[in-house]
Amino acid sequence: MRLNQTLSGGEGETSQKKEMKELKRRSSEKETTVWIGKGGVTDALLSQIKRQLDTSEMVKVKVHKTSPENAEVSTIADKIAEGTTSEIVDVRGRAFTLYRQRKTLRTCPS
Repeated sequence: MRLNQTLSGGEGETSQKKEMKELKRRSSEKETTVWIGKGGVTDALLSQIKRQLDTSEMVKVKVHKTSPENAEVSTIADKIAEGTTSEIVDVRGRAFTLYRQRKTLRTCPS
């Protein structure tokens, strides 16, 4: 699911719109950490992306032209977002950014 699909067209900026703007800004500054090449979208790739999302909340993925996936980049992004239970922040050219809020750790009372 894309984050901007959940936003309403009401007046003023909601906190959700502000969060989306901030995520897009962070996305444009982020370096690519995952590349999809000849192997395409595999279970190993999905588990790698899940691990990176657990660590840093945001992952930037680039699809090489040699990827066997004949689909559009946005279709590949949707497939990966669904497989990693994350949200698509931005799709630009052959790159896209995924976001999943980090799970909070419970602390034991002392």
